[in-house]
Amino acid sequence: MTACLDHARKPTASSSRVARPAGSDATPQPHVGAAITSYRLRDHIRLCLIRPDHDPPPPIALAMDGSYLAVALRGAANMRADRGSQPLESGRLHVLRQGRAVSQRWIEVESSATLAVLAHFPTQWCLDCPRGRACKVGRFLMQGGEVRAGEDQSIDLDSRGLAIARGLIDTHIDDDGDLLTAEQSVLALLSWAFAQVSIAPVPKKAMPTPPLHPQAAFKVRQAADILRRRVDDPPTIAELAGVVGMNDSDLKRCFKCLYGDGIASYSRRQRLEAGRDLLIHSPLGVAAIALEVGFSNPSQFARAFRRQFGRNPDEFRRSPP
Repeated sequence: MTACLDHARKPTASSSRVARPAGSDATPQPHVGAAITSYRLRDHIRLCLIRPDHDPPPPIALAMDGSYLAVALRGAANMRADRGSQPLESGRLHVLRQGRAVSQRWIEVESSATLAVLAHFPTQWCLDCPRGRACKVGRFLMQGGEVRAGEDQSIDLDSRGLAIARGLIDTHIDDDGDLLTAEQSVLALLSWAFAQVSIAPVPKKAMPTPPLHPQAAFKVRQAADILRRRVDDPPTIAELAGVVGMNDSDLKRCFKCLYGDGIASYSRRQRLEAGRDLLIHSPLGVAAIALEVGFSNPSQFARAFRRQFGRNPDEFRRSPP
């Protein structure tokens, strides 16, 4: 069974986890499933939230033309087409441009613990801009600006981008005010992405270190993606270096240059943020969550969690931000 962000189906006994049909566009209602929640927003924008469940959700079809903003905060996801598939790296925002000439594609979630956001902007959303085809935001969404010519694109998430995506994951729309908040957050994510590709280059005199060679940066991003995917069993630095094809010292130096943090510190933060997400979105107890994110015992997890977030896990679960 394939879930469709744009054409929701009526649930049956065998497909109760597929989103239910929403109401009319004039009165947006949520499509609710155990793992996927999909909302119609204003101006035909769609928002799909994927949260942990016992089983991975069904594939999500990119059924309409336009652009999809996809963020996997935790877990693994792939984009599949008739000719094969490609991974959607976690910790990055992927702009998937689905033109009429592009064959239909699907997003497959590999892990039942995946947290992901998918927002769809139809082509008409850009054409309806008062600036018309001169709108740079519309050109970025549909064509990638001046350079990409309609290709897909991916952008590293910084702390601001991560905060917006996490805010969307935590969204629960119960009334019109919540709907407005979700719409603001989706537009904030688009605004953030547009800013990343529009920022003028930093003057050389302001750059403390030379930029990484593209091949080295690619390997470092691979290493970071492995750390995000393996929060339950983080690799050693030596193992990580071997997987991406760098020596230990070069990997540590380049990782610090690209992410501004050491490998061990980055891995620990990813594990604690995964624990935070499970406290909010899963029924697991604190002890089980501690093991799920690679801590040997609940006390060790609780101490590290309190240092990171200022509260014990139990306190956080009772009153999340």
